[in-house]
Amino acid sequence: MHSKEQSKSLLEAVTHYSKSLDEKALEYLEGRGISEEIALQYSLGIVTDPINGHENHTGWLSIPYLTALGMCVGVKFRRLDDGKPKYGAPTGQKGHLFNVADVTIDSHRIVVCEGELDAVVVSGLIGIPAVGVPGVQAWKPHFVKLFTGYDTVYIVGDNDIKDDGTNPGAEFSRRVSQEVMNSRIVSLPASMDINDFYLTHGKDEALKLFGGV
Repeated sequence: MHSKEQSKSLLEAVTHYSKSLDEKALEYLEGRGISEEIALQYSLGIVTDPINGHENHTGWLSIPYLTALGMCVGVKFRRLDDGKPKYGAPTGQKGHLFNVADVTIDSHRIVVCEGELDAVVVSGLIGIPAVGVPGVQAWKPHFVKLFTGYDTVYIVGDNDIKDDGTNPGAEFSRRVSQEVMNSRIVSLPASMDINDFYLTHGKDEALKLFGGV
């Protein structure tokens, strides 16, 4: 767990990163339907003047993990080019839910997304409370207690079959649905994630995946 001093230092860093969004980052985000206004709402940024441990991700998109009280408990990085790996994180960082503040919203439903930016799309653009988990390996059993009391917990993973025939998104959805009460797996067309679906079909059709308005 982060100390208060570490959390403060990390919060200062990601706040600086969010103020440093540049044209390349905004172009990438807008390609996913995420405006500058929405990006700033979720404190997305670009790594400039990195703090210790972030140097290898200079120029990458920063995706902070903020608590409901505004503390920063972690950060992910996403490349803006086609290089590999696509994602990175500081060494030794603990696993957390992205956008966990949405569990404090009074709602009969919530969406668990495979990926942070998918959660931004569902929460910020489609308008349904959503959290993000970066894949099945990042799911932790203690997350389950956060989803009690909802009529429906929608689980949406990427529908992307790999060259070896595996479908990590489907495995993610199965794993989470087995552990969370009142869960419902959302099925997406082949090779789509919820971001693709939103961009292709629009908000109204996306809302129907989660029970409508």
